[in-house]
Amino acid sequence: MLWRALFLSTALFCGLSAAEPIRVAVDEWTTVNPLLLSRDVDGEAVDLVFDRLVTLDAGGNFIPELLEKWTVLKGGREVVLDLRPGMTWHDGSPIEAEDVVFTWQSLRLPQVRALADTVGGVTSLDSVVAEGPLRVRIRLSRPRGTLLSDLYNFIPVPRRHYRVGARPMAEPVNFLPVGSGPYRVVERATTKLLRLERWDGYKGPHPGAWPAFEFRDPAGERSTAEAILAGRYHFAATAALPHYLVRKGALGSDRLQVFSVPQAAFGAFFLNCDPRRSLLGELAVRQALAELVPWEEFARARQFFPTRLASSFWPPESWAHDATPRPLPQIGRAEAILEAAGWRMGPNGIRRDAQGRPLTLVAYEQNSSTRRSTARLLAERAAKAGIRIEVRKLSFQALTEASAAHEGDLWSYGWTTSLDPDVDSPLFTREGYRTKANVSSYLNAEVDRLFDEGRHTLDPEVRKKIYLKLSEIIWRDKPVIPLNYNLARILATRQLKGVGFNVLGQSYGFWPGKRGWTLTE
Repeated sequence: MLWRALFLSTALFCGLSAAEPIRVAVDEWTTVNPLLLSRDVDGEAVDLVFDRLVTLDAGGNFIPELLEKWTVLKGGREVVLDLRPGMTWHDGSPIEAEDVVFTWQSLRLPQVRALADTVGGVTSLDSVVAEGPLRVRIRLSRPRGTLLSDLYNFIPVPRRHYRVGARPMAEPVNFLPVGSGPYRVVERATTKLLRLERWDGYKGPHPGAWPAFEFRDPAGERSTAEAILAGRYHFAATAALPHYLVRKGALGSDRLQVFSVPQAAFGAFFLNCDPRRSLLGELAVRQALAELVPWEEFARARQFFPTRLASSFWPPESWAHDATPRPLPQIGRAEAILEAAGWRMGPNGIRRDAQGRPLTLVAYEQNSSTRRSTARLLAERAAKAGIRIEVRKLSFQALTEASAAHEGDLWSYGWTTSLDPDVDSPLFTREGYRTKANVSSYLNAEVDRLFDEGRHTLDPEVRKKIYLKLSEIIWRDKPVIPLNYNLARILATRQLKGVGFNVLGQSYGFWPGKRGWTLTE
């Protein structure tokens, strides 16, 4: 078996010389295993290597991919999935109903949910049973308004290759996947380099247009704009200044395309709501901290580089967005909140409560953050209100591990929402706390009830009202403080054709997506 894999990978690698690969700059990812997706960048390559049960078209409508059709029965309490006949995995074995069942069972394992409990309601489906080689029956105790979103987040894997052990992230298949999509991995991938070649055995409805792709982490590049102009990439996210210069015709505009894409994502502070571990367990302190968000810095930057101040957990790209106008943060309101809660200013400029505890916090951010990061700007403003915040830098992996262990008081990183707001429920529910997705340790029985009600409500307008209520509670209780909604700034060579984005502002996760990209002379 080992020699066969070596021969196959060598043959594939040699095939790359037939056509220049489309080179994509992507921040370091964690896996190419659909069972363990925890970062949005993980989906970039997975979407080429694997087919979903259903995907989206360019207009945001759900369309079959691995499925030939789905049939809803018994008022929504049963769903029959019919797989396309003749589809195979990259190793040539047939894609079968038992693979779908195996994937569902794997996603429910505690060691998987501890790493990636953000795959929609797939894990909470009541029963998934194979009925013959190409038919799957899902049984539900109650109808689900999230059904199509659940099927979209359901990416089957072959049961013969994906056995989940005690340490899922250490499995070799994470970087040498056996997929179902139009591209397969050439040699073993890493977290910084991934080469794909179009697979001639693909029989699905959404083939790849270009023969090869290469994904590379651009961390060592001084400027992705310069790297694209030098021919090292065809597509890359870029910083605000070079994006602005290209847009204004001052840098490489004759050779580069420029895209500004609103995304269903945001930068945020996630706050530790556990009173046993953090002073942020007190609601008043969280609410005061939200009044110290450095919005003036965002406003100054907005004069030159468009940005959108966050006013709701779910961004405007989500149907659950709450458009209620919010007052801008004010230091004076933060001081008033703290005074009313009994936090008095001490002679050293740090507030203390009636128990004499100083109002000092520890914030963690990525070590790639800039010198004037949002965490440091927050610390500067907080000091004026009598709060001392020590900012510590960690690698992204260490940052996520610290937040999952509830170590520290607040964590600064981004979040990408999904097609259905139910996907974000583990961030705020008791079930999410059990699986470690609820890093804030935020527990609220009313929030648990509303997420459950929203999941099982079919009427879209009634569902929207439920999530607007959730948005109101989350905004009030501050387990997370969204800062600004992302605007993706993209540069691409003029050779690259077919670039488009889905309803979430992503260049993948829909048809045609990257599968439709080509290069011209």
